[in-house]
Amino acid sequence: MNTTSKQKTPAKIRAAFEKLLATTAINDITVTELCQAANINRATFYYHYNSVSDVYKEIEKNMEDDFKRFMELSTVTDNGSPEKSFYVTFFEFVARNANICRFLINSPCTSKTFLADALEAGHQKVLNDLAELYHDCSKTKIGYYYLFVSSGFLGLLSYWLNGGMKETPEEIAAIGESVSQSGIKYLA
Repeated sequence: MNTTSKQKTPAKIRAAFEKLLATTAINDITVTELCQAANINRATFYYHYNSVSDVYKEIEKNMEDDFKRFMELSTVTDNGSPEKSFYVTFFEFVARNANICRFLINSPCTSKTFLADALEAGHQKVLNDLAELYHDCSKTKIGYYYLFVSSGFLGLLSYWLNGGMKETPEEIAAIGESVSQSGIKYLA
């Protein structure tokens, strides 16, 4: 197996898994079904992964790494709210990973590790960024603001994903931005 093939096969398997996840519960996805969807044989699957669970863990890890890079690159404006590009980029990220994000939000059986880690990364970033902008505001107050806005964002995200993503990332980002900017007055 050449290097290009070694790199392409896991990508095919992950893409097939994500496609199956849109219509099949994660516990119901079998190696056989995944191999058929990826158009590979079982030996090829087992060359790259030990189980369907390993495929999911790799996808989740890749998403987590992408999200952390996204958070490191995002900045806030002078009024304390994230740049417009933050919201658009966030919802574009979700749109690119819609099936996995939908699964993470809706599945009662997942550990929600990614969501917990993502929210904590956001919490630390917002806490640090807003503390610099609002010197007289306590970190506790900023923390309350973040928890309120992030819970609303999860609700907005869930509603958008489960509603068929009818709005573009730009349109749904505008809603999130508007609500966040209205709430920022709490910190003043």
